[in-house]
Amino acid sequence: MTQHLRYRGLCPINDECPKIERGREGWIEVTGYIPGDDHSVDVTIEVPDTLFPELADLDVPNLGAWIAAHHRTDLLRIQTLDSYGSGSDGDDVRRYLSGAPAPSSPARDDWFKKLRDEAAAGRIRRNLHVVREPLTPYLRYAFEWGYVYNQAAGMEIRILPVADTTADAHLAKLGDFLVAEGVHVARMRYDEAGSLLGTVKISADAAEAYAALAELAWEQAVDFTPWWSEHTQYHRAQRAA
Repeated sequence: MTQHLRYRGLCPINDECPKIERGREGWIEVTGYIPGDDHSVDVTIEVPDTLFPELADLDVPNLGAWIAAHHRTDLLRIQTLDSYGSGSDGDDVRRYLSGAPAPSSPARDDWFKKLRDEAAAGRIRRNLHVVREPLTPYLRYAFEWGYVYNQAAGMEIRILPVADTTADAHLAKLGDFLVAEGVHVARMRYDEAGSLLGTVKISADAAEAYAALAELAWEQAVDFTPWWSEHTQYHRAQRAA
């Protein structure tokens, strides 16, 4: 059994403890806070998930299948990280940063066709990214070689700059999650390198709050295209000039 100390206020759900969450594979994180003389600290203890068999049905072992089962007309993804580790990028991150002329990942064409087909069928995909400036090299890549193309293929994308609204601080604590049809919510957990550790379903009573916050953030965010046009300092051509 391992124990980690974190200052109070870093709970990803909210500032109320205790809470129970899925951690790394095979473990559950139980968090509570201990009052101190000068401040309070959150104490997170990892315990084997066999001690919480009732949480087994929260696992989403296949995120693609979960999306296919719930996405009928609307799917909203909330992203909060500055960098992600994804095999679907192929070698494109390195190529972008080294000045290569165009992305080359073979998965891109199939993905863009999927987006176009969904848009034609009236199945909306929305993506909101909470942004901290200056952008990391990964986000410059993701925006220029990812979001620009995704939006052209039918995805609706908005940017929520940190500290511009009251919603962004709460989203930063929640982390990444998906809302399907405004009802079904799946929370995505990443390690420090931005690699996906796993996905868990959010119970119906909590999902309502997730969905409401996501929609509030969406309304307060700005459309990606004008935001990107106004932030030319992150464009690769501008940085190379």
